Amino acid sequence: MYFVISFNYRNSDVVLRSKLSKLKLEDFKDFKEVMYLQTCNRVEVFFDKKRDLNELYDKVFYKVVTPEEFLKAEVYEGLDAVEHVFKVAASLDSMVVGETQITGQLKDAFMEAYEKHFIGKDLTRLIHFSFKCAKKIRNQTQISSEPVSVASIAVRKAKEELKDLSGYSAIVVGVGDTARIVCKNLIKEGVNIILVNRTVENAFALKEELGDEVNIDVHSIDSLPKLINNYRLLFSATSAPYYVIKSSYIKSKPFKRLWFDLAIPSDIEPINCDDIEIIRVDDLKEISENNLKKRQKELRVANEVIKKCVKEFEKYLQSVSVEPVIKFLQDKARECSKLALKNAIKKHYIPAELEEEVEKVLHNAFKRFLHHPNITLRKMADSAEVDIFISVIKRLFGENDLKMDMNKCEYHMEKGIFK
Repeated sequence: MYFVISFNYRNSDVVLRSKLSKLKLEDFKDFKEVMYLQTCNRVEVFFDKKRDLNELYDKVFYKVVTPEEFLKAEVYEGLDAVEHVFKVAASLDSMVVGETQITGQLKDAFMEAYEKHFIGKDLTRLIHFSFKCAKKIRNQTQISSEPVSVASIAVRKAKEELKDLSGYSAIVVGVGDTARIVCKNLIKEGVNIILVNRTVENAFALKEELGDEVNIDVHSIDSLPKLINNYRLLFSATSAPYYVIKSSYIKSKPFKRLWFDLAIPSDIEPINCDDIEIIRVDDLKEISENNLKKRQKELRVANEVIKKCVKEFEKYLQSVSVEPVIKFLQDKARECSKLALKNAIKKHYIPAELEEEVEKVLHNAFKRFLHHPNITLRKMADSAEVDIFISVIKRLFGENDLKMDMNKCEYHMEKGIFK
């Protein structure tokens, strides 16, 4: 049951995470069910069951990292994997505890896996239950009461360095979630924004979203070499697999420049220039650690909620293994009664005009017959031996390859697991 490989800000630096970010979901085509999550702070792979690490390295990870680098990963299995995913969804495992961006990133990763047919009922259950858990934590704690993120911390760091940002102009490269948060935080500080993006239409769309009152100039990425030497502040957060800002663009200036590289892989090529200070994602750890200290009380409460959610999910998994069997027994009884009734009418044992009434009698008889077994199965749902009884029932009815309709995602949507 469930298996997670996690490269995150604790065990992997920006360089290693940049290498790993070159992987894509399709690289794991031999390991369905699988889901691939990549953010600026983590690269993680979720599986529906335990996988052989040597096989994973030989088939996938060898493309981007060495065996020694691969060993830096945190590996979670079974309920530990469930707990880890719940913590990720609730932002308890984030570099900035309480940030809300991770939930959207997890949803995007799920939708990609779903649309590309890499995901089935097992990971679907896990991910959607993780969203329910994250919602509980938001409702029961104040851990996200002051939403923060790496992007907002970067703007805060810029303010610490320059004291007052009002009146400054800042280049923002990219229009994704991180860039959007940067822009919103810069606007609060009274900063003029030079928004640069490869697709200008997307940049204008973000400008419109941010409102008419703010001062935003939109430029194509081709203008970047001319722009970057004219401003003190730069925030880059694209999803490009290569350097967007190259050392060849740089000209020495008489004023100090503060550049933030918030992308994985890095947007800014290593630069040797005395008047430019480059701050990358991992450089913001100290601020995030201070943020964590302030939230210790809320974090303890949140972790208790996580533990309860893991137990609820474990019970849920046991219950969905029982419900399909109960439904199967009911359907089998209904099928047998209908077949017997049709044969009886065909042989004139029962008048055709009484078919509906006799069917009701048969249905009630089988319903009464199955009443006690159904109650017993549901009571046993939390017990360790439930799988043995389910296996016996399947074998008794010759249905070892039983297709359980109630294990389908549609069933759980009706039950509210997706809400």
